[in-house]
Parts: sequence; structure tokens; C-alpha cells
Amino acid sequence: MYLIAIGLIFVFFYININLTGMAPFGFPANSVTVDILPDIVGYALIAYNSYKLRDRSWSFQTALWVSCVMGVYSTVARIWKPTGLLGLVITIGETAGTVWLLKLLTDGVSDIEDAEKRSLRWASLDRWRLLAAVGYIAVLLCTVGVQFISGLGFFSLLVVVLWAVFCVGFTVCFFRTAARYSGGGKNGGKKKYISAPLPPHERK
Repeated sequence: MYLIAIGLIFVFFYININLTGMAPFGFPANSVTVDILPDIVGYALIAYNSYKLRDRSWSFQTALWVSCVMGVYSTVARIWKPTGLLGLVITIGETAGTVWLLKLLTDGVSDIEDAEKRSLRWASLDRWRLLAAVGYIAVLLCTVGVQFISGLGFFSLLVVVLWAVFCVGFTVCFFRTAARYSGGGKNGGKKKYISAPLPPHERK
């Protein structure tokens, strides 16, 4: 599960650097923006780890395909950079895909908990997942709101900060879950667990 946690860092955060005076592939020198945490790398890591866990839960099987689609989707959006109404539609789709992926990953952890009868901190992970989802939706609403409501800038900044905190919390919690799953957590490392393929997630 560690690759999923690492992939989440790439998916959640954008760290861009501008390189001026660059002339890539012989084109005229210009300013080039480089994303040092490209989304496609994060989705690839999540897809690979979901593939390794696909026999543990149908949620991970679905997460595999969602990650692949989102990797292509986000890459096209970054290259195309649509604006206006189309740009808003693209942003809504990306937000919905990310929120759905977080739900699938959390449900997958829940299924493993149920099958292997051990704690992977699913309850804590689900709480952070809900907060991250709320953060994503709030950021989206603020993105739309600033176009119509003046003076929303400071509030939007606060929402972005809270979103970042929620995303960090979910990522850290997933790292702790990965440690427990690999036997690195408390009471782990000695007992072996065996699980069969599971039906679709049905936890209540």
C-alpha cells in the first residue's frame, strides 16, 4: 500500500517551477512551466498498487481503472488548459474522479480489515477521506464563487489551507495503514493472514 500513499502526494499537490530562457526541442526560447509532482505519476503508482491488491477487494479492482482514466484525463487537461465554461466542466470532472478514487481506496482498506480480521485504521482513514472530499468540493465552490462574489479571496485562501491539511491527514493516515498492512504496525509482523477474493464493498 505504500505506493498508493506516495501516489496520493503526486495527486493532491501541485508544485510548479518556471524555467525562463528555455528552448526545448529547438523551439524559440520561452518560459516553461514544469510540474515536479505530475498527476500522471501519482495515478500510475496508485494503479500499480491497486493492481497488486485487486484480489483483496473489488474496490481496488475499480480503483485500478479509475486511476488509469484519471491519469489520462488530468494529463490532457494540463496540456490543453481549457478556460471558461469548458475549463469549469473539466475541473468538476477531475474533482469528482478524485473524490471517487479516495472512496474506492478507503473501501478497499475496509474490505481487507473485514477479511483478515485485523485493524488497519479504517475508521480514521474514512474520517480523513470525508474531510478531504469536503475540502475538494469547497475549493471547487470557491473557484466558481470568486467569479461572482467580490471579497471572497481571503476566505478562498482559508479553504485552500484547510483542503491541504485534510489531504495531508489522509495521506499520513494511509501511510500508517500501509505500515500495518505490511506488518510494521503494532502487533504486526508475526501472524500471517489469508484472504479470498471478496464481493463488492458492503460495509455499513
